[in-house]
Amino acid sequence: MAKNQITQLSIHPDAPFDFDYTAYSHGWVVLSPNVWNPERRELQRTERLAGGKVVSLLIQGPGSVEKPEIRIEVSHSGKLSAGQEQEILAAVAHMFRVDENFAEFYKLCKKQGRRWKNLARGLGRLLRSPSVFEDVVKTICTTNIQWGGTKRMVAALVETFGTAQDGNPAFKTFPTPHAIAEVPPERFGKMVSLGYRSDYIHLLARRVSSGELDLSALLDPAISTPELKKKLLAIKGVGNYAAATLLMLLGRYDELPVDSVFRQFVSKKYFNGERISDPEAQAIYAGWGKWKYLAYWFDIWEGFDEKV
Repeated sequence: MAKNQITQLSIHPDAPFDFDYTAYSHGWVVLSPNVWNPERRELQRTERLAGGKVVSLLIQGPGSVEKPEIRIEVSHSGKLSAGQEQEILAAVAHMFRVDENFAEFYKLCKKQGRRWKNLARGLGRLLRSPSVFEDVVKTICTTNIQWGGTKRMVAALVETFGTAQDGNPAFKTFPTPHAIAEVPPERFGKMVSLGYRSDYIHLLARRVSSGELDLSALLDPAISTPELKKKLLAIKGVGNYAAATLLMLLGRYDELPVDSVFRQFVSKKYFNGERISDPEAQAIYAGWGKWKYLAYWFDIWEGFDEKV
């Protein structure tokens, strides 16, 4: 068997950009097929390209906040075409939100002063998946379950329906919609233990695989946030909390993820633990305008020291 070749690619985001904080900004970094090495500060994942070729990506950030660089070491069989190289670069740029402009958010952070001004040093980007399908499935797997259960379910999906790179069976890709849809719903539910989410994920895969639902269209910036939320809520298995999370993953930060965690955090930090209404809790972040989600996220992340 021929040894895999290595191709080096790189992206140079506009400054400021903090690779470590972006990679480790929330739990997505440890959901399969992502593998995060905290000592080496590098992210590895196996990716299936549009034509079916499976490659392994080792993603690092050797640059600085002011002179950022994302370096991608691609392990692959055969030769990578120029189109495939561009596909990989686009996927990683999407994951790290290279094209998003946070200047307005940073201006608000500096205006707030104190601890908030530290966010203006390249923070604000929250890691996402290369595809909207992967993000929707993972978000559904976060609903009504503890984090350990989410990791278990996503790992089972990857192990059961992902594709391994030749010569590297230990790591697999995230499943394609077709890989899930071609299995009968009853069998799918028995192959992976997803609870009530099984029907939602299988239906989503069928709709995407058949072409009925184009999830990539949700990335269109011309769609207003209220209209985008309606489209997300029309997906079976996506409620208000999941919709707020998905809006964040789609680059919209004006919806707060109002759930028990949100309510408890705001009550404890700003109201001495008193019971408050949802409008009272949401009013805490009203001054952040369309950046409310990020303000809340970094507010709660500041005191978070667990390993994701």
